[in-house]
Amino acid sequence: MQIFTENDLPARKPQLMQIACGGAAYDLFPLHVSLDAIHLRKTAGRAPEHRHDVYHVVLYGESRGKFSINGRILPAEQGVLVLSSPGEGHLFPPVDKGMIKYTEFTFSYASNKGKHLDMPFKELLSLHSGIDLQHWDNVTKLNLDQYKELHRIIAGISEVKESSSGIRHIQLYRNIAELFNFLTLAYAVADLPVEDSLSSGLSRARDYIHANYGKKIKIAKLAELACLSKGHFQRAFKKKFALSPVGYINEHRISAARNLLRTTPYPCAEIAERVGFEDIFYFSKVFKKISGRSPAAYRNEPGKL
Repeated sequence: MQIFTENDLPARKPQLMQIACGGAAYDLFPLHVSLDAIHLRKTAGRAPEHRHDVYHVVLYGESRGKFSINGRILPAEQGVLVLSSPGEGHLFPPVDKGMIKYTEFTFSYASNKGKHLDMPFKELLSLHSGIDLQHWDNVTKLNLDQYKELHRIIAGISEVKESSSGIRHIQLYRNIAELFNFLTLAYAVADLPVEDSLSSGLSRARDYIHANYGKKIKIAKLAELACLSKGHFQRAFKKKFALSPVGYINEHRISAARNLLRTTPYPCAEIAERVGFEDIFYFSKVFKKISGRSPAAYRNEPGKL
């Protein structure tokens, strides 16, 4: 665990992360951060919860055990995110016999008179973002990409703690602001109507195709981005975009290939590889099916730049 001290913080706290409440201004104080800490309990018997005036962001990794929050005993699984507000009872290590791994960032808000903010986490995020979060549970399950992204953000906070850079204070609060933005968006998506949420997930999959068409793309990965089963994803994707995922990927790759054929002297084999085809013969077959002629014939057409 890395504990933040006064030396890690600027003497003058940035107003970017300041909260105004009840006529007082509260500054954010990072307290400690840990990455993939392993907590082992060898003895059986439920351990008690504790509570204090701080905020916790806890992200569980692969674990065999249970934790507790507000009297609820829940399984610790990879991707489980817990947001604990000041005064909430909790025990993040195993409440009983087991092994739990989690990444965690703890912070508080305090006034210049030493008074701690006890605003619930939901209200804190709403105040930070201006978004009224309706569907709230302080325990939620992230998909794999969300898990990796949140782990990356907290790791960034940890790296700044170890940095000797003269601008580490700016980097620290920038990373914390990124954390708040991530948490807000994770809950804001849950507030969308089912159709909007589905559309948002399919759009994430489509954007992933656009950004990664030159690489191998697995349908299972796209389904995960959309938070759908593989079969449901394929049906929903075709309904929204009028093409199957594979068809959409091929259309996008061939469009990129046509652009390269028009504007570069690259040989067809290199173009095929650049747009994500491992086999030149399969590339030619798909190109002809979509464009009506071979790549070479397309390039040699009069009028091509």
